[in-house]
Amino acid sequence: MRRLLFSLLCLSFALPVSAQTPTPVTGAALLPGDVVSVDIWREPDLSGQFIIDEDGEVTLPLLGTLLVTGIDTGELRDQLIEQYNEYLVNTSVNVVLLRRVNVLGEVRMPGQYTVDATQSVADLIARAQGITQEANADDIRLLRGGQVTRANLNGTLTLNSAGIRSGDQIFVGRRSWLSRNFQSLVGIGTIIANVAVIVTR
Repeated sequence: MRRLLFSLLCLSFALPVSAQTPTPVTGAALLPGDVVSVDIWREPDLSGQFIIDEDGEVTLPLLGTLLVTGIDTGELRDQLIEQYNEYLVNTSVNVVLLRRVNVLGEVRMPGQYTVDATQSVADLIARAQGITQEANADDIRLLRGGQVTRANLNGTLTLNSAGIRSGDQIFVGRRSWLSRNFQSLVGIGTIIANVAVIVTR
């Protein structure tokens, strides 16, 4: 019995660490509709913002068309450095993922905005000049294809962590009728109360 327990204990220590540790996620994958901002040091003609088309391809100066969906910005940067090294010396490349997101509802300037995917939902709403006086700051929804995929979206979440993709809609809801008209109702109630006091004298 002791030998059996000892054998099981040894076997547990012999298990590979990789089987017990989940593989970390390196970054958000590039998707059709996204924009990649490519900045190549001292090469303004090769730098710029480039849209990933519906086939998952992006067209870059000198390199032509590349399939980029499914990889993250770090992998794309390494790929660009390797390929641009055929044309440049000491290539330095920076790649930033931008999402194109529609901001609708109770915001001051509804529309489509292209923002860094590491920015927060609150930053995105700020790009739309913030919420209106009638907005419900606790009712921020993520819509995709006309369907609500996430309700009560936390403004501190980044676009990446919230799972927001290009083409999505961020919708800011409106406060209830009672909430929007509470002060007016209080004023009317006060007037009615004052009139009642005068009449009953």
